[in-house]
Amino acid sequence: MRLVLALIAAVAQDWPTYHGGFGLDGVADAAPPDRPALLWRFKAGGAIDLPPVAEGGRVFVLSASGTLHALGLDGRELWSKPAGKDVKAPIVATAGRVIVGSEDGRLKAYDAATGDVAWTAKVGDTLQGSPNVVELAEGRRAIIAVSQSDGAIHAVDFATGGPLWKSAPVDRCDGSPGVGGGRIAMGSCASALHLYDALKGEKTADVAFGDDSQVAGGVAIAGGVAFAGTRGGKVVAVDLAKKAVAWTNADSKKEVFTTPAVAAKTVVVGSDDGHVYALARDTGAKRWAFDAKDSPTSPVVGGNRVVVTAGGTVFLLDLDTGAKLWSEDVSDLLTSPALVGGRILVGADDGTLSCWGSKP
Repeated sequence: MRLVLALIAAVAQDWPTYHGGFGLDGVADAAPPDRPALLWRFKAGGAIDLPPVAEGGRVFVLSASGTLHALGLDGRELWSKPAGKDVKAPIVATAGRVIVGSEDGRLKAYDAATGDVAWTAKVGDTLQGSPNVVELAEGRRAIIAVSQSDGAIHAVDFATGGPLWKSAPVDRCDGSPGVGGGRIAMGSCASALHLYDALKGEKTADVAFGDDSQVAGGVAIAGGVAFAGTRGGKVVAVDLAKKAVAWTNADSKKEVFTTPAVAAKTVVVGSDDGHVYALARDTGAKRWAFDAKDSPTSPVVGGNRVVVTAGGTVFLLDLDTGAKLWSEDVSDLLTSPALVGGRILVGADDGTLSCWGSKP
């Protein structure tokens, strides 16, 4: 019984991608407290531009100085390794590996316990969007990464980094693909969502969004539906089985290049018009809007709470009403938040990684 509880607790503390699980739905099992207290603040020695991730009781963060840091949940540094200054893609941590993608089109896998390099793979040109993980046959896994210039998806073996498949190019892709139900969903500058079979990398559909609807953010997948924001400000839901648009919301006045957070009844997105929008998950109708006074990053949800950063401020909002429950100014520019076991983790341009939660 104790082992089962320990495993459940470990899973609850995992945040493998910049936006939660491999579906990029931005939802955590545990909610943060209504009045978070600062638990610790780690100084990385260089600006932190990419969100932290967590797996197996460890937190991983990359500084602009090119150093990959591993921390305990208490903020104590466990190890640090050089990763290069040419990393623009968010990192991934899962199954004892930390995956880093660089601007020269290389994936590098680090051992999560020691920081030793397990393998390196060349997968195309610049990697801008986050790598992700797909399940293969017989319990095997693959890492996928998208070449920014042409939108081709490259898949390599999770254990060895060996090549598995490559999809046909579509168009420039600056965002991150979501994974779920044996499918990959990716947006591009073709103003469409592209759907793929995750096992073979074969494209199964292009779902067009219309003019000025380029997708430069991540695609979230939940319950057989993919959600994405567009350059024109639309938020679009796509039924993956029907391969068709389910609904479109046009309340945003500027680009929506953040990744939607998809809760049970509500989809939450950040817009460059300075607002966080909550939409009904089934219809796309606006439920509320919160004025963050700056461009929000990709919001995340834990329980009945929304965590989002904008400029140098981190906010905690009520999921049902959008009311602000708490906020704290940290620096000039923050990463999107991670939620790890009820803790809020945010990187900053001043080189700090801050952790808020419940005081013991």
